[in-house]
Amino acid sequence: MDESFSRLQIIFLMLISIGISNHVLILPHLLQAAGRESWLTIMFGYVLLIIWSIFLYLIIKSMRNTSIQDWVEERAGKIGSLIIRGGITLFLIAAGMIIVFDTTITVGIYFLPKTHPYIIILTYIFLAYKAANSGLKIVIYISTMLLPVVWLLGIGVSMFTKSNKDYGMLFPVFAQGISTHLHGLEIIIGGSLDMIMLFLIQHKLSKPLNYKTIFIMLTLLTGLILGPTMGSIAAFGPYQAENMRFPAFEQWRLVMIGRYISHVDFLAVFQMLSGSIVRTALIVYLLSELLMGRTKKYNKTALLSSTLIISLPSFLLLSDIIVQDLIQHYYYRCSLWLGIAITAILFFIRYLPLRKDRNNESD
Repeated sequence: MDESFSRLQIIFLMLISIGISNHVLILPHLLQAAGRESWLTIMFGYVLLIIWSIFLYLIIKSMRNTSIQDWVEERAGKIGSLIIRGGITLFLIAAGMIIVFDTTITVGIYFLPKTHPYIIILTYIFLAYKAANSGLKIVIYISTMLLPVVWLLGIGVSMFTKSNKDYGMLFPVFAQGISTHLHGLEIIIGGSLDMIMLFLIQHKLSKPLNYKTIFIMLTLLTGLILGPTMGSIAAFGPYQAENMRFPAFEQWRLVMIGRYISHVDFLAVFQMLSGSIVRTALIVYLLSELLMGRTKKYNKTALLSSTLIISLPSFLLLSDIIVQDLIQHYYYRCSLWLGIAITAILFFIRYLPLRKDRNNESD
């Protein structure tokens, strides 16, 4: 019997895996692009993402618990399926490379500066590989256990740093023109289109996804960008915040519990690694599913190859400045247009009739 999961479990999986990107990875790039008005850009992006989510839902509804490979092949043939799988594979590889690079760099800079980078990288990808190798069920169970703790820690850091924040720094708005918002929208939407991962796991749901579930998921993910963005600007000011490499993490350094307890930023490591490992494991699992063959040996090779490919930038010890510059100017823009192209093609395929040869096979 195939594994099946509830809508709530999928929400937990998406929130912790995409949430780490929205909560940590997007933030420094968004602040550099839109500055003080980043929080307003998020609100504009939320409206546009709601419109996109309607197309996402209509495509998923048409799939009717059929895997994306079979659904596309039934209507567009093997070539169409290959194009879609290729586009999504590129999307996932880029996302995987960034999460592995960013996480290992963060751990190396803040917590293990005297540890060789290869030790950090190998330990991290080993944990992600083992989780992915155990199957989607284990990844989802890890998500459901970790997300409540991660969420409570996020609420905690927000409450304990309240006295250090001045929300008057969020104003004035529209002082820098519309161009900053346009660049910020690229980052917000390009980063949030990770929700196309739903195309790859919707057939594993016990009940089909409804729009209410997608809307709740999108709203919560937007909140995970909005909260730390407003908090960083209010705590550090717009100019200092946009020059920080990890503004969400820096908020932990402001936490004081009573008069004597401080330096609790080690809890940020738990938050970061919880989301990062789940996200990496999910990406590795989905890549192996897209590349899956007929033999177990081939599937194991696909799983290991996917893990190594997304680790390449980290193993090459690329300059963090160069990588962040590439992400700032190219990654989110390419992610935006690739995600829109995949959605548009799938929406077009939705209206194609079933191929005759597939009908004959069904008969």
